[in-house]
Amino acid sequence: MELKLISLSLEKSYVLKEVGYDLSIDSITHKGIRQNFIPTLEFDASYGYGSTRITADVPTIQLPITGLNLFEGDTQFNAKGNILNANLTAKALLFSGLQVSYGSKASSEKIKAKNFMLFKERADIIKDVIDTFDKIELLNQSKHVLEAGILRLSKEKERVQKAINNGLATPYDRGKITAAELNLASEKTELYGNLNLLYLKLSMLTGVEISKLEAQKFELKPWLVKSNKNTFVDRPEVKALDASINAYDYKLKMNRNLFLPKVQALASLSYTNLFNAEFDTPYTLPTLSDPVNLELNKLELFPAYFVGLGMKWDIFTGLKHDNEIQKTRIQKSISENKKADAIEKLELFNKKVLVGFEVKNQQILYKEQEMQVALNTLNLAIKSYKIGLISISDRLKAETDYQDVVFEYYKLIAEQRMVALELLISTGSLQLQNLNP
Repeated sequence: MELKLISLSLEKSYVLKEVGYDLSIDSITHKGIRQNFIPTLEFDASYGYGSTRITADVPTIQLPITGLNLFEGDTQFNAKGNILNANLTAKALLFSGLQVSYGSKASSEKIKAKNFMLFKERADIIKDVIDTFDKIELLNQSKHVLEAGILRLSKEKERVQKAINNGLATPYDRGKITAAELNLASEKTELYGNLNLLYLKLSMLTGVEISKLEAQKFELKPWLVKSNKNTFVDRPEVKALDASINAYDYKLKMNRNLFLPKVQALASLSYTNLFNAEFDTPYTLPTLSDPVNLELNKLELFPAYFVGLGMKWDIFTGLKHDNEIQKTRIQKSISENKKADAIEKLELFNKKVLVGFEVKNQQILYKEQEMQVALNTLNLAIKSYKIGLISISDRLKAETDYQDVVFEYYKLIAEQRMVALELLISTGSLQLQNLNP
């Protein structure tokens, strides 16, 4: 059931869904980079009506026979007409100057880095759910201890009441027991409140109804961590930084090759039609007074083919490429600095967790022995009080000491389990199969 609840929490996590959506977008972007080599086909068409006045001043020509001067001074012409144009064009990128290749690799490393961080998010959720399990069971164990203490005090109170009736005890003893009962009842009330909050949290994490969770029994005992070959350098944070550094390497190579030309193949089929065009002139024929006007019913060009290669070469871009290279180098240095800092801190954290895990295991062994001693002391105090060898205060103190030791014992187990999870997280190997209760 615990594994199922953890699985449900991973499915329900809004954080994981958000990261998943982000990765889907990056994956589409990555595909888009590689798809730059896929040929494209475009169609465009345009229609228009145009009108203009042309003013020209050309050298004057004198006719030899008539002596008439042509093109004397400024000459104005009026032109108008309709034009229709349509083009079907196919383009294919042949060489991108290595921009597509390095850009695709940089994008791939970026996706890899986010996937490593997704692993970290999953580990954090697993830890949070298990921590909630443990806290619930810790409170349940505390509840059992309190209820057992209340039951013992209730029986003790009955015995004292009989002793009072027989003149063998005083109401003072009964009052002390009643005060102890009220204190335990107060602690039990607080415990139930905290328990309800934990069930509510677990319900929000997993999407399971509280009533079903309350029927589930969780086990609280030390975890045995299976040995593995992973070290702190295998943590997802370090691997994510490695991928980030690789991404900047490819981006740097991409920027260094920006000077390379880009080559593209081009093929087009065009249709052009100039129709209902007029060209008015200020001239008249020598024998007629009508002006010389030209008309065009249709001038059609189809099919018009064009096949060729195009090249774009950025020879000088105003130092923009140099600025991009410098910026990428700085970004790479930042990631390398983060990695060096992370490795130092993670190495220290890993050693700290290893020591902490061993300490908790030893403390549990000592606390088990202390708990047995406290139980023996409690049983001896109960018997001693019955025969009048100790006071009611000593009897109640033995009860409190035993409860405190039991609380501390289960608290230590919960802490040991969290340290075990931290130990696995410190090596990037938090998998449920690596936890052996």
